[in-house]
Amino acid sequence: MTTAVAEPRARESLFTKDARKLVWITLLCLFLQVPGQSWSADPQLPGSTDTHQLGFVQFEARPWIGWVLLTIGFAVAGFVVGVARRGAARWDQDRVLALGLAGVVGVTVLVWVLFIVQWQWVFWAVAHGDLHPFTIGDVSSSVHLLEGAP
Repeated sequence: MTTAVAEPRARESLFTKDARKLVWITLLCLFLQVPGQSWSADPQLPGSTDTHQLGFVQFEARPWIGWVLLTIGFAVAGFVVGVARRGAARWDQDRVLALGLAGVVGVTVLVWVLFIVQWQWVFWAVAHGDLHPFTIGDVSSSVHLLEGAP
């Protein structure tokens, strides 16, 4: 009769745990970027008043592949450089993974800051006569004139 001895399971390294966290946080950040990239604004055309509307400019923003690629790029770069720096005395794998994570979170914060700034910007620009202001990302605009407007 032989008895099977269970082999001791290798412990996960801190790098493996951190890499797993990096993947989950990257996915969470990508999910959180979608509402910040999906906005719309309908500022009135210059010269419109509360009683006499000339029309409006409609802005529609959709998620942009550039932000997705930048976010994934930070995560992949942090992981790859972390693997290359494994066991280094300075700038070890944990610090590099943390920098990759900071890049991922930083892009998400940037997306939300740009959402707020661009949303305010299109209202200001249209009110000052620029019907096609500069925007970042996948933003389309169209001018709608109301019936009876000169």
